[in-house]
Amino acid sequence: MCVTYHTIEMELQYYLPQANLRDYVRVYYYFATDVASVQPLCAELGNIRILLNGSGDLYMPGADKPTRITSTFLIGPTMGAYTMHADAGTCVFGIGIRPRGWIKMFSVNAYEAADQVFDLSKVARRVAGGVLDEVHKAADPHMMAAICDRYFAALLERRSKRHNPYPQAIEDWLLHDETLDLDRLLTMTGVSRRQTERLAKKHFGGSPKLLQRKYRALRAADTIRAGKSPWQNAAGPGYYDQSHFIKEFKTFIGVTPAQYFTAQTALMREVQEKRSHDIVHAPLASV
Repeated sequence: MCVTYHTIEMELQYYLPQANLRDYVRVYYYFATDVASVQPLCAELGNIRILLNGSGDLYMPGADKPTRITSTFLIGPTMGAYTMHADAGTCVFGIGIRPRGWIKMFSVNAYEAADQVFDLSKVARRVAGGVLDEVHKAADPHMMAAICDRYFAALLERRSKRHNPYPQAIEDWLLHDETLDLDRLLTMTGVSRRQTERLAKKHFGGSPKLLQRKYRALRAADTIRAGKSPWQNAAGPGYYDQSHFIKEFKTFIGVTPAQYFTAQTALMREVQEKRSHDIVHAPLASV
């Protein structure tokens, strides 16, 4: 399945991985821009991004200076909004990694990778070898997705005997608990507060409290984008007042609620639109 967002200057396409990979790989995507582009990006899960052409800078949450991107890289789960500056002519093939995939496929602790950018060859040498060569030589994004499907299926087969317990209860809480109540999370995990925090950090990149803040903001953005409520009423019960809501929204979405419908955020909203309705059921985060 492919969904395309296209303007005169920019193109964004999505491709679903094959069915048996979807617990580990969320989505493949292809991004290309003809002009220099500055895009705010909301807090996400982890991504692999294969740079096909061009270059750019990433302004990561809390970083003192930008990270220059000139090759294939991996971004850990982001615990805040960040910004991408893409040079004119930049093309990227991306791979969204679900929390279950971090440990299973890469043996990466999500907390240690949170808000970090890594050279992919230092994390997964085999990916940085022949597979990247194949992707670069592929004729189109459909072929790139098929190449990655074959690789990840083979990788999971090789690692099928590894026992990697996954805290499904935390995922269920993030996706389905309406208020993201922390006491409810402890009931769902059935383990101590300390153990729950350790599991949340290892697999999702942050403490339950930080995840609560992140997903409240993401849900509010979805509510506003879908037209279910004016932004002034989209905060819900998790915020003290409107100023608290605006501050939290900007922390995790990258703009204020009022700025969410500006031209510069069009791509972000389109990503959320496709994520919510056409691409991945229960996605956990954008892209």
